[in-house]
Amino acid sequence: MPIFALTIIAIFIMLSGIEIASAITVNNIDPSKLHVSDAQKSVAPYGANIGRIILYSIVIVIVIITRLRWTKYGRRVTRPKIIAESIFFLVLSSIVAFDSFYDVGIPILYLIPYLTLFLGLAYYSYLHSNQLMSFWKEKSGSIYVKGGTHIHLAYVIGTTSRIIISVLFIGSLFTPSRGGLIHIDNSTAVLATIVFDFLLMISVGLLIGINRRILIRYNLISQGRENISEK
Repeated sequence: MPIFALTIIAIFIMLSGIEIASAITVNNIDPSKLHVSDAQKSVAPYGANIGRIILYSIVIVIVIITRLRWTKYGRRVTRPKIIAESIFFLVLSSIVAFDSFYDVGIPILYLIPYLTLFLGLAYYSYLHSNQLMSFWKEKSGSIYVKGGTHIHLAYVIGTTSRIIISVLFIGSLFTPSRGGLIHIDNSTAVLATIVFDFLLMISVGLLIGINRRILIRYNLISQGRENISEK
């Protein structure tokens, strides 16, 4: 988990650096001294966004591989790891929500359905995820867990779709740029952002709920109040 988190953070730092450098370069150019064709002007935004596309693609691949690998083969869990992962994804989703309100222009009243959806799905996942997971111990005493494929798949879909919609239509996610590769009017951008933010809130809520259940089961196992098989 620390390696995964550091990788994501490093990617977004690189991404922000590229976008900021690009913005500074463009702002320092005097348009009156440039002699470019209309075709060159239309191609420029695509060239400026290529770094963002590559780095977002890396994020998507990392998210998909790690989530699906965990559900199939399991992973070693500890209390600090579970808490750190939950905090990381909460912060990440909060940044995305802030971007929606601050840059895209979502009305602040939508914060109420956002939170309601997140808290409701987190509680639902907490109640019903128990039967989706299996725990075991290794001879070293380390506790492992696997399962929850549907929840992890929902998180992958929610996260990747929000990133893709930002790159294609919205822009501004983690960058100072406005507008995506495909131009749409502001009202359509707001509607698309709301829809995919709802999907993100659902996926993050499900993930936080299952993590809460994992933490409770882990504590019970560590305290000897729940017996599990040893491999």
